[in-house]
Amino acid sequence: MILATFFQDLRIGARVLLKEKSFCFLAITVLTLGIGGVTTMFSVVNGTMLRGFSFPNAPRLAGVQVIDVTQRNANFNGFGGQIFALDYEAMREQQKSFDLLAAYIAGATVNVTIDGNPQRYTGAYVSADFFRILGVSPLVGRDFAARDDRTGAEKVALISHQLWRRDFGGGDVLGKSVRINGQPATVIGVMPPGFAFPINEQIWLPLYSEYPPRPRNDRNAQGNTPAVLGLIKQGVAFDQATAEFTAIAKRLAAAFPDTNKKFDTALVEPLIKTFTPPAIAGLLWTMLLFCTGILLIACVNVMNMQFARATLRAKELAVRSALGATRVRLIRQMLTESLLLALLGAAAGIALAYQTTAYLNAFLHNADNPIPTYIVFNIDGPVLTFVVFAVVFSVLGSGFIPAWMASRTSAITTLKEAGRGNTSRTVTVLSRGLVVLQIIVTCLLLVGALLQLQSILRRNHIDWGYDNDDVLTARMALMEGAYPTPEARKLFFDRLVRELRADPEFDGAALTNRFRMSFSGFAPVEIEGRAYPTDSDRPNANFEQITDGYFATLGARVLEGRDFALDDSDAKLPIAIVNAAFARKHFGNESAIGRRFRTVGNNGQLFGPWRTIVGVVTTVRMLGPFNNPQVDETGFYVPYFATVFGPAQPGPVTQQFATVLVRPRGSAGPGRSGGAVSLQGRAAALGASLQREVNKVDANLPLYFVGTARENQESFLAISRVVATMFSVFGLIAVILASVGLYGVMSFSVNQRTQEFGIRMALGADHGRILQMVLGQGALQLGLGLAVGLGGTAAIGLLFREGIATQLFDISPLDPLTYGGVGLLLAAVAFVATFLPALRATRVDPMIALRAE
Repeated sequence: MILATFFQDLRIGARVLLKEKSFCFLAITVLTLGIGGVTTMFSVVNGTMLRGFSFPNAPRLAGVQVIDVTQRNANFNGFGGQIFALDYEAMREQQKSFDLLAAYIAGATVNVTIDGNPQRYTGAYVSADFFRILGVSPLVGRDFAARDDRTGAEKVALISHQLWRRDFGGGDVLGKSVRINGQPATVIGVMPPGFAFPINEQIWLPLYSEYPPRPRNDRNAQGNTPAVLGLIKQGVAFDQATAEFTAIAKRLAAAFPDTNKKFDTALVEPLIKTFTPPAIAGLLWTMLLFCTGILLIACVNVMNMQFARATLRAKELAVRSALGATRVRLIRQMLTESLLLALLGAAAGIALAYQTTAYLNAFLHNADNPIPTYIVFNIDGPVLTFVVFAVVFSVLGSGFIPAWMASRTSAITTLKEAGRGNTSRTVTVLSRGLVVLQIIVTCLLLVGALLQLQSILRRNHIDWGYDNDDVLTARMALMEGAYPTPEARKLFFDRLVRELRADPEFDGAALTNRFRMSFSGFAPVEIEGRAYPTDSDRPNANFEQITDGYFATLGARVLEGRDFALDDSDAKLPIAIVNAAFARKHFGNESAIGRRFRTVGNNGQLFGPWRTIVGVVTTVRMLGPFNNPQVDETGFYVPYFATVFGPAQPGPVTQQFATVLVRPRGSAGPGRSGGAVSLQGRAAALGASLQREVNKVDANLPLYFVGTARENQESFLAISRVVATMFSVFGLIAVILASVGLYGVMSFSVNQRTQEFGIRMALGADHGRILQMVLGQGALQLGLGLAVGLGGTAAIGLLFREGIATQLFDISPLDPLTYGGVGLLLAAVAFVATFLPALRATRVDPMIALRAE
């Protein structure tokens, strides 16, 4: 019986909605935007944080970190963390919570020469049990064995299925001899299709065969701080494992205070949580909350439209009631119509979500810095289940209250009124209250969207302190197989700089340790003659290791003192050049030349040499397009072959990785006329020339990340632009929906008061008085909504200021211009949405209004 009446309600509802085409189209459109947005965003949250990994052992995968709890928000992961290779070894031997434990370095550079063709791959260096922990085996060949993962072992490698098909033709590759990082190596296996873990790796090498464990205080040792994952034992809770590893960390901190003193707390958590740092998790949940807000606004809009329909259908519902329809049946009928609307909106919303998720997948996986391959946005079972809840919410949120209010009206009273257009006071208050709710939610969404939009715009217009379109840069890696000693690496770098400076295509050349011309590092410093009672009293400063000629090549100016010379070294005299911000902060109006400072590391236990300042240069941004609450724009430079941390070394300190930068001849250059040729469009050809000069020194060394400084810096901004675009779309949709809702309610309110306005004008009220009444009603709703919306948003910004600030760049969560702009925008929207119905009300003919039924 119930099923039969349900289908009857569906047929009646379908006929009613087909009859009311305008209402049906508008309601479905509004719900499509709300359901489509929340579905898309939940698929992103699900693919990033909830679904987890598809590996056989995924439920038992855990990440292990050792943190300094005092360094909250010290980096992207939320805490300052540190595990040296020797720490990992100690943990592996002492722990009882894991069946297996592995160390790894993800997203690393691997130089591979295949049949005489040198290439750079993104690879991972992993310990022997890495793949067994995941539960993944090679498609062909064998896994790493313990004998492969030790110092001096013969080089072996596992390659991705994609690399095998692309670079080896998909043929017999087992036992294939290649050159990896300057040494002969053998391919022992091919991983399954689609496997590219932890990030987007194409090749995997045993960790200790490339990076043997080094002393804890060897800060210049590559690979000395690996990440750690494990396969937690059945029945062992993450809290239990955290307690055990914290005890181990405390023992290591006590035994090695110089390096481990503050890192005495462990954090063991599901691996997917380790791979989703607090900054990313917070951003994703915020975006999902924004989409939920849009769905809420959509439901409020449909609810107000349902109130209007219920008023217009009052006579129909009264007739049904008089003919015996119960209140429950009337509510069911109207909820069925809401269900039809929500289902149609959900179908269109899911179709929209399919399109947006497909775009996000394609864009983010093909970006210059792509998201990890395990993150895929799908409209799968959990997402569709979420859609069902969204539909139920939409049905109940948009239909139940109007249905309940309409069904409680007396049939006799309604038939007597004969549809004169009266609306109950309760419905009027509810309808206006819902508009206020829309304004409140829209305030929150708009403030968040505008803050994000300004954040990305400011990232795109950073003043780097030089023309970043005018310098070509590239990255290179001198691995120990080909360059086993600092002296060998220094010979290469010296010869390369000479070759580049002799090339007539280039007007200048230099080396820096800065990664992709975006960031290098920072360190606490002490100014000579000043006291620092605690570690936190020491200010942080950015640092960079550079060769002579760097400032001229970059276009920065030496303001005071001198540039570095070829023979500058720590063995001769530890020196440094500081930027203008450093000099101004620490020495005010006094000259910085001749003053001394030193770096401090390892919790105040490792001191660098006292460095004499020999020059001051213009302030070039050293932070990159990121937030870092630990450091401001102050910075210093040391000679390229000097060390930043620890005592001065008698010989050169050379790194494996370097960024080479050149200024092409004929480029704009510092102080040149605007007629010079721009580097844009010539980067590819000049990159080939740069590689040619490198090949003169080492034919097996590939360059990578070749491009202008701007191109390299912007590689970090692609995902941020997507986020800003999404927030902008959310804000735009919220404004549109709020505008439509406000206009609809005001228009309906004016229509319902037609007789009242006619009477007032018949009694002498002029047009201005009627206009003032309608605008006053809108102003009251707007004022209340703005007061609560902007006030509540500011309270949230103040309460969560520290966390929100990590999501923004160079703008405060309480930026007054943003709040003022949102207030003015919504005021303008509300005025237009209120003025048009108000203007229509002033044109009512009193005689026609009085005769209206």
